[in-house]
Amino acid sequence: MQERLLALERTVWSAGSPEEAYAALQEKAACYAQAGMPEEALATLERIKLYMLDDGQRREILRCKALYAREAGQDATALSLLEESGTAWEDPADYALLLAGSGRYDEALEAALRCPGADEAALRKLFLHAPKDKNEKTAMWLSFVPGLGQFYLGNPGEGLLTLALTAGSVAFMAWQCVDGCWITGLLGGGLLLKETYFDRSIVRTVEEVDAVNRRRRETFVGQLDKLLHP
Repeated sequence: MQERLLALERTVWSAGSPEEAYAALQEKAACYAQAGMPEEALATLERIKLYMLDDGQRREILRCKALYAREAGQDATALSLLEESGTAWEDPADYALLLAGSGRYDEALEAALRCPGADEAALRKLFLHAPKDKNEKTAMWLSFVPGLGQFYLGNPGEGLLTLALTAGSVAFMAWQCVDGCWITGLLGGGLLLKETYFDRSIVRTVEEVDAVNRRRRETFVGQLDKLLHP
């Protein structure tokens, strides 16, 4: 494959017309895609100047870029490219999955209902339980109470562990201070509280919001995919 890629690159540089360079880049991108390298395929198509193409060629390149972006796990980019191409409704099932993955549930339901043989009752029932994104500010304020932020994100086990660890840190600090070991109590207890309360309860909870939202969307998209492709 490497030799073919080099030959295509030489064709691009020595092309006598934009059409010849366009065809070589398109073939090079296809080679990368067949080799399981969608990022490289997408980067190759980025070299094509869309303003030099006619409408049909432009739609085709944008559609291919959307496909490679999705294979690369760049769903937001894939959705944007697909809509820009004007071909999104040609495959309403894939369009619905991309919309759902971006949290655009009303539009995703509309697209899903256009799929041939769609089970309208099952789809509407599923979308009634579409996940709402957790709010980062809400998670932050709740996390000032040890464990509450994790409960909000749907991690009760982590919340109980954080509460127990924070309580243990406070108990250690109090015990050492009462026993007259002020340095150990304040310094050691402070370090423990930083780890169990500040880092674990607050910082880690806020950092986890995006990951939780992403996992919830992925779960929903998986359920939708089963309905659209039984």
